Amino acid sequence: MVLLDLAHTGVGLGGGSANPVFETWLYDATMAGCAAICLARGAIVRSSRLPWLILGLGLACDTGGEILSSVGESFAPAAQQLLYVCLYLAAYAAIVLLGRRRLSQFRASMWLDGLIGMLAIGSLGAATLLGPVSAATHHSGVKTLLDVGYPLADMLLVGVLVAMLALSGWRVGRPFSTIAFGFLIMAIADGVYLYQEAHGTYNVDTPLDALWLASALVLAYAAWQPERAEPPGESSPRVIVAAPALFGLTAIGVLAYGSIDSEGRLSTWLAIATLLTVLVRLMLTSNENVRLIAVSNALANRDALTGLGNRRALLRDLQTAAQQATLAQPKLLLLFDLNGFKRYNDTFGHPAGDVLLARLGRSLQQAAQPYGSAYRLGGDEFCALLNVDRDPSSLAVELASALLERGERFTIGASFGEALLGAEVREANEALRVADQRLYAQKMLLYQPSNPEWRDVLLGLLCERDPELGSHVKQVAELALRLGRQLGLSDEQLRDLVAAAELHDIGKAAIPDAILEKKTSLDAQERAFIERHTLIGERIIASAPSGRGVAAIIRSTHERYDGMGYPDRLAGERIPLAARVIAVCDAYHAMRSDRSYRGAMSEHEALAELERCSGSQFDPRIINAFLELLRTAGQQQETARPL
Repeated sequence: MVLLDLAHTGVGLGGGSANPVFETWLYDATMAGCAAICLARGAIVRSSRLPWLILGLGLACDTGGEILSSVGESFAPAAQQLLYVCLYLAAYAAIVLLGRRRLSQFRASMWLDGLIGMLAIGSLGAATLLGPVSAATHHSGVKTLLDVGYPLADMLLVGVLVAMLALSGWRVGRPFSTIAFGFLIMAIADGVYLYQEAHGTYNVDTPLDALWLASALVLAYAAWQPERAEPPGESSPRVIVAAPALFGLTAIGVLAYGSIDSEGRLSTWLAIATLLTVLVRLMLTSNENVRLIAVSNALANRDALTGLGNRRALLRDLQTAAQQATLAQPKLLLLFDLNGFKRYNDTFGHPAGDVLLARLGRSLQQAAQPYGSAYRLGGDEFCALLNVDRDPSSLAVELASALLERGERFTIGASFGEALLGAEVREANEALRVADQRLYAQKMLLYQPSNPEWRDVLLGLLCERDPELGSHVKQVAELALRLGRQLGLSDEQLRDLVAAAELHDIGKAAIPDAILEKKTSLDAQERAFIERHTLIGERIIASAPSGRGVAAIIRSTHERYDGMGYPDRLAGERIPLAARVIAVCDAYHAMRSDRSYRGAMSEHEALAELERCSGSQFDPRIINAFLELLRTAGQQQETARPL
């Protein structure tokens, strides 16, 4: 068929001197063959069946019009024109159906790209064809209407092609791009023909006729191309931006052309519409970019499994909370670590574990929602950042209960650590460190409540925080043990006494270094920070049932015998005996040690201070026993000294 087209073209170059039957019927046979190939594609290949059948039918109608014309130009002219128009209608439908199959998503910007392309092509066609054809046409009635209608149909055809290309993101396969090329050839041939016809320069059997045949052959070649799946992905950003920009430049060129004479009025309005649509397109693009950034940020700050905020979201919110939190309106940071989750995973498998994590995440979010937000940091670690409107300990227990789940063969619970932003700590990193230390301490208490190694772990944390503080509590514990024996305490009482003495300053791990090491006197807010350390220590130790007795002692180590201490203003015998013992030992060792604000006292000065405060700050019975202990120790040292 290509060879036949070349032969027909050669005949046309002869100036019409060849056999008219060869020239005319060879043309019609070639057109019929192209229509047959498109119909065969639709009948044989299931993919894209309907658009190819429609396109083949349209080419068959066009062939019918050519056959009627070959019989005689005056033979059924209305039927000829109707058959020619059917090709355009079929082309529109086929292009839309073929292009629609390649659309993976529908966005407003893509539709506007298509509209921009159609308007730009329309303005260009109106500027180059419609005006000159209208001006040069001297016919009237149907003939004039057809002369003007064909360029409009061609402009619409190219516009539809451009629109479908834009809707597909300028990513099309070989069949569609080949079809587009074929119809572009037809539009060019129609344009040249109508221009020549309007000016009386068109002649039959010229190489121009070969363009229509070439168009049909390209369409037949497109039917021969296999459909290949396009690789997934977005179009190049440069192509997406360049396409509407190119159409905008086209419209500007049309405006410049239209300004030359008054005949370009329609093209001018079409070009203006194009530019206005480009502006709308740019606005939508900007909105889409903002929305995409918002979605991207949301995904980047969201845990995929539970839907909770992730570590990145926590750090962002924690920085904001650290800036907003005050002593009067603190923020509570809670870190949770599931107990028993590894065994659950090993027993039921990781998919079941993921389902459990998602369920516990929803439960934690519901519990935290009235107060703040919940997060998943990864693995079986969760977190909550809350506003505090009641006792922080009860709020922490309430949220921890949301992570409790029991079954026939499993029990899942949660250990937690807490930190009060604005009351205990001021910096986000400090809050995370304190909460993590308390979480670790609670897990040690939970899993080894009867093993003294958990105290070693907590003391290790304290020494890591402040080596001098760690040395201080160990020596206070030694003095307390000796004094407890002097007072005749039982073995069980001595164990609690030593544990409380070793851990009585564990709450200072949450106090900023700037306050602990301050060389000048503390202001009211800083003193309030210091006075909270006994409550913090109590919460840490009382998080496990086995530590509640020791926690009660730690809470009262800074009460005064006269009732002027903190935090509960207990007086006399209402203060636990062990707490009264630790208070004396703590004060003595503090006076005998160097501090940032003063030097160490001598033993005589320290003992004199203890005697002076007997009955007000300290229990007189404890002071007398302590003095007796030191005198006995001094006599033993004198006896043991070599001559």
